[in-house]
Amino acid sequence: MARTDRYWEASWASEDPARLASFQDGWSRACGDIGALFRAHGVETICDGACGFGAYTLALAAQGFAVSAFDISPTAADITRQGLKRLGLTAEVKTASLLDTGYPDASFDAAVAASVLDHLTAADAQRALAELRRIVKPGGLLLVSFDTPEEDDLTLPHDTLPDGSFIYTEATDRAGMLFRPCGGPERTALLEGLETVWERTAASGKQTVVLAV
Repeated sequence: MARTDRYWEASWASEDPARLASFQDGWSRACGDIGALFRAHGVETICDGACGFGAYTLALAAQGFAVSAFDISPTAADITRQGLKRLGLTAEVKTASLLDTGYPDASFDAAVAASVLDHLTAADAQRALAELRRIVKPGGLLLVSFDTPEEDDLTLPHDTLPDGSFIYTEATDRAGMLFRPCGGPERTALLEGLETVWERTAASGKQTVVLAV
């Protein structure tokens, strides 16, 4: 397991189950606007890539979509399964990488990659985006979101890779986490050639974009 993969597994393993359950409960009632947009485009099947604690998996399964989800962390995948079971929802969940999802070509009407492309190197983000496009049917949709860096994201001790990615060092509790601040030019380059169907910028600065594949 790579250093960054070990970080995510350790991070999810250290989470408070009660705290995560509270987040899951909230997300199971969220994203009605995203669901409406997906339905307007004929979406029925969705893949939630790097699902974490299952935010979009729960939100979209609660709205009746057929959802498959995966995460590089076995613990995160299990947390998502537990949330689905607790809330009486159904989705297929497995452990896999954004760089090799294991799904056949054109398996889904849409895919989600929330706050994850900015935790990959520039090269891996391109590979992940290509993999997500591969598993979505032509004419389908891809939802991606990016976190706006906060002050501590930029000032905590880290090493900087040639592409601008940060690897946080042993001096912090983020040791081993990769973060690549995706400003306007980087984001534009990553999403070049994809049509924007819908976008939203939250008060926190998080940008969510739905793209036509």
